[in-house]
Amino acid sequence: MRDIKKLSFNSAGGFTILQITDLHAVEDPAPEDEISLRRAVETTRPDLIVMTGDNISGYACKTKENSKRAIKNYMDLLNLFGIPVAIVFGNHDDDRTPYSKAEQIAQYETYDCFIGRAGLTAERTIAGKHTVHTGNYNLPIYESAESDRILFNIWCFDSGSEHADPAVDSYGYVFQEQIDWYVRKAETLRAANGGVSVPSFVFQHIAPPHIVHALKPAAPETPGAVHFADGYYTLPDDADPTKNWLREAPCPPNTNLPEGYAQVDAMIKQGDVQAIFFGHDHINCFTLRYAGIDFVCSPGCGFHSYNDEHKGFRVITLNRNRLPAYETFTIRTADLLQPNT
Repeated sequence: MRDIKKLSFNSAGGFTILQITDLHAVEDPAPEDEISLRRAVETTRPDLIVMTGDNISGYACKTKENSKRAIKNYMDLLNLFGIPVAIVFGNHDDDRTPYSKAEQIAQYETYDCFIGRAGLTAERTIAGKHTVHTGNYNLPIYESAESDRILFNIWCFDSGSEHADPAVDSYGYVFQEQIDWYVRKAETLRAANGGVSVPSFVFQHIAPPHIVHALKPAAPETPGAVHFADGYYTLPDDADPTKNWLREAPCPPNTNLPEGYAQVDAMIKQGDVQAIFFGHDHINCFTLRYAGIDFVCSPGCGFHSYNDEHKGFRVITLNRNRLPAYETFTIRTADLLQPNT
């Protein structure tokens, strides 16, 4: 039996990741959620499943038992496949539920398939508001099941909910302690790799504010333009409309605040991160390039929050002979729910 705690490229040199974002699970799931989730895994047969936040709708899970049941519903299903599962938290996982992130991590850890962990925890208390970012860890991917050589790396970050200061109107961002941990670990990985950075992906819930610089400024009357960050924007002219769409204003941290930029600035300096995968904006789907990093927004998949006909899952594939290159595409929930799927 393979060790699911050790991620490695398969005998053909491949490695597949299934990203599940914004499931927004509740105690009583929609039947479509169970069917689409099961078929997404069966169709893609990934080597790793990463859930990138708003895994549950905390605001709809008023008690700890409600929240436990919401997590149990999908984790019971995923555990059946024997495929490693990692999670990061979104802004709604502990939103108005008494079930803390630490308690949620402890529940995930009861499943054999779960390979995430609490990892680094960073905390702030400002004006009586206590903010906890936990579930910050990395997952190395080895050359093979028999090898101790790390060829690729996965960074998992808790990007928070709202700004730590209740007086500041902004979504959450990665704290400096998390960035310092990342830098130390990235340098350790580089040293063990002969002084060469280990190519990596980042998974988190909220997009970094740098996306405002990767979008194309537009006039207000431009068809398809969205308004955010004190301006109007569209996708770049070369964006393939069959793979990229911008249907709502992105919601990164306030783009006028410097603290939100520190995470990616550190990653640009380190030079290891190839792409940052996130959700949060349910009806957007795009890949934007900025400073050598791809910013990849994935559509939501759940039936208990707003979505559109493009709801679905993202698939990411790597080949150890072509690193750091990767390929990615999305599969629509509507297609997975077809009777013959």
